[in-house]
Amino acid sequence: MASKNQEYAAQYAECAMAQMRRYGIPASVILAQGILESSNGQSRLALAENNHFGIKATPEWIAQGGRYGLYTDDKPNEKFCSYESVGESYEHHSRFLKENKRYADCFKLAADDYKGWAQGLERAGYATGGNYAANLQRIIEVNGLDKYDRMVLEAGISQGK
Repeated sequence: MASKNQEYAAQYAECAMAQMRRYGIPASVILAQGILESSNGQSRLALAENNHFGIKATPEWIAQGGRYGLYTDDKPNEKFCSYESVGESYEHHSRFLKENKRYADCFKLAADDYKGWAQGLERAGYATGGNYAANLQRIIEVNGLDKYDRMVLEAGISQGK
């Protein structure tokens, strides 16, 4: 029987691999972040707002008409992005990393360097909790999520990319 992590990964693998092809972020890291940040898609934020990555609503997001929900994280009544779909959450997560200068070093890494990406996300301050990189790596390794990185890279090679 598959674990909750494996069920989550199977459900969102195609979405994560599409993000990897589009932005170069390892699918394994995207899935591990989704698993960790959304409690396998079962957190209140994930269920009510389709927010699988714990992304907070910035003033720019709100000014552009972005919806948000109020939740207590580090402080009471913090504004978190709300999405129409989980796919929209995945796309915004990728753009958030790509467009935010503090994650620029991650994009210099190989597309299958999930350890480097996990460490880079922690160094850049993605999460306020400790051991973020170690937690992501453990989720990836226990669940074999790096197979999704290999699938994207092998498909790209076979297509001459």
